This record gives sequence, C-alpha cells and structure tokens, in this order.
Amino acid sequence: MELISLLFRVAIFTLLAAIPPVHASADVIVPWNMTADEVYDLRVQSVDPDSSVRQRANAFRIYLALTPPGWGTGPVCWLAYQVDIDTTQVNISIPADVAPDKSRVRFSSSFMKKGAARTQGFSYSSNTLLLGANGTWSQRELDGWVIGSADEVSCWAYGCARSCEDQYYTGDKTRSSDGTSDRKADACVKMCAKTLNPQGAAASTISMPSLLVVGVVIGVVHLIADVF
Repeated sequence: MELISLLFRVAIFTLLAAIPPVHASADVIVPWNMTADEVYDLRVQSVDPDSSVRQRANAFRIYLALTPPGWGTGPVCWLAYQVDIDTTQVNISIPADVAPDKSRVRFSSSFMKKGAARTQGFSYSSNTLLLGANGTWSQRELDGWVIGSADEVSCWAYGCARSCEDQYYTGDKTRSSDGTSDRKADACVKMCAKTLNPQGAAASTISMPSLLVVGVVIGVVHLIADVF
C-alpha cells in the first residue's frame, strides 16, 4: 500500500508539473521605491504566444492598489486603462495625492478584451515605497469602504474623488448608497472622473499643466454635486 501511495503521489506531482501556470493578469515588475509624479518605464512579463490567456483577452489594465490602515490591499484607481497584451513596457506615474508619503503601494493588473469596461480577475506586484506623496486617508477609507470604481476612476481623479467623500461621507456604515449624502458623493466622484480622467484608451501619463487646474476643478465638482 505504501508503494502504491508513493507512486500515486509521484504521478500527481508529475501531472501538476506538466500543467502550465495560469496567469490571472499581466505581471508588473516594480522597483524598490518610486517617487510620486515621476514617470517610470515598468516592465511587464510577456504572455507566451500559445498561452490560453489569448483566447479570452487581448489587452490588460493596470491599477494602483492601496492598503488603508487596518484593511486589506485592493485596486483603487487605474493608471493605464487599456494596454495591448503584447506590450512589455508601460510608462507609469503615480499622482502625489493618491496616498500618504512613504506608503507601501502595489500595482494590480488584469486581463481584458479591448473595449470592455470590466476586467478578468487581478494579480498584484510586489510592494514599492511611494516617496514624495502628500495624500491623506479619508474617513471612508479608514472605515473600510472603497471610493468609486477602480475601473471608472483614474488615479489622477482619485484625490478629487477622495475630497468628495471628505465633504459628504457621514460615517454611517449601516446603509448602502441610498441617502442624500451618498447620492451627492457619488455624483461628485463621477464628475471628478469625467473631468480629470486622462483621454485615450491606454492613457498612463498626465501633463503637469493639467495638474495645475485640479484645485479649480475640485471646487467646480463640489458646486455641481451640491445641486443633486
């Protein structure tokens, strides 16, 4: 019996070794630390020409993943909306207001069909230390709630979206988004995304002149949200 059991285990291990790994998304290789608002050329692990992934995806999306104190890590905003699956290098910059200085952040990526609004699962890079950032956690994040949708809010609009929650979040964790303050916050976040998201399917950078108008835009967004 022991011999049969041993042979069975050997057969199982051999079978598992023969099965190619299944990648939920593109693997992003990151440096030990990154400086906010600086552009980096990040390497993305290539997808084999005969990979089964190509049957269900022809592009991928890259997100920034944050870890609010006391909570798990998850994607909060997108950095590159749609990147061709054969791309192995992507220009990425992280806006300074998305996280506090010296935060440990990750990149999350997910395969997708071009033109699709949603993606197919996530994988995460290793941690990188974000230097020169100036963001502040909102109470909503500290309470374990997300801000908007990572597929809809770019990282350049995330600081604006966070300010919406600073203005409208009541801290009431017993209800879903059906209250007046929630509707105003949702409208405010959507306006941030509409106004500040970079244009173009594979947008991954934003010019500094564009960043200079963010403060004005946030004020306009709040004014519009107040009428809802």
